[in-house]
Amino acid sequence: MNKDLWKQSFEDGACPEWPCPACHAGVLVLEKGSLRHAATDASMRDRDEEWWGPEHVVYSFTAWAACSNQSCGEKFALTGTGGLEEYYGDDGDSEYADVFHLRHCHPTLHMIAVSDNCPEALRDALNAAFSLFWIDRPSAAGRIRVAVERLLDHLAIPTKNAKGGYLPLDDRIDAFGKSDSVHGAQLMALKWLGNVGAHTIDVNADDLLAAFEVLEHVLSEVIDRKSAAIAKLAAEMTKKYGKP
Repeated sequence: MNKDLWKQSFEDGACPEWPCPACHAGVLVLEKGSLRHAATDASMRDRDEEWWGPEHVVYSFTAWAACSNQSCGEKFALTGTGGLEEYYGDDGDSEYADVFHLRHCHPTLHMIAVSDNCPEALRDALNAAFSLFWIDRPSAAGRIRVAVERLLDHLAIPTKNAKGGYLPLDDRIDAFGKSDSVHGAQLMALKWLGNVGAHTIDVNADDLLAAFEVLEHVLSEVIDRKSAAIAKLAAEMTKKYGKP
């Protein structure tokens, strides 16, 4: 997972090479001339004041992008905000350039690979977390917590105790951890982040991207069992080609 990719802004000529969630082979390419932007009235209201400068401009934008994989060709509608950022040219003079920040993309971009083996309920929770990353990070953390719950549902971890009462998520993770302590501890870490998202606004992009990376690893091991699959391949090669 390239975490830096998901924190990038972009200019009119090109957007970051976000991976296509449809084919997983191409990346998004901004369609030439499709980006349209305008300054908000609120950001321009005080433009005649002495203290006002270009850095106070706030844009709203829309644009279209397409998958670079010609056999896919998925289209993406992008919307967001922007502004003018200062930089220094080769002559040392200060200049300003339009810079844009994504707030919504349809279809939803995927920060991590989502296995075809994931159940629909888990996919829905992941898609909600991905889309909220751009606009409401505490809520995105809450959706990651829901994804943990849906994963445990898929693994048939009980939701009720012996008396038929509600089983808290902590207890469900502990039950899973009895057979898989490593990934149980990782799910618990994701749960803690989800709790913070539910009660505070103190969740930043780095927190979420780290959580997505942990979740991607857990899903690859628990659902796709990648390490077990590789171990099996290695054992088969050893049996076939190893020394007698």
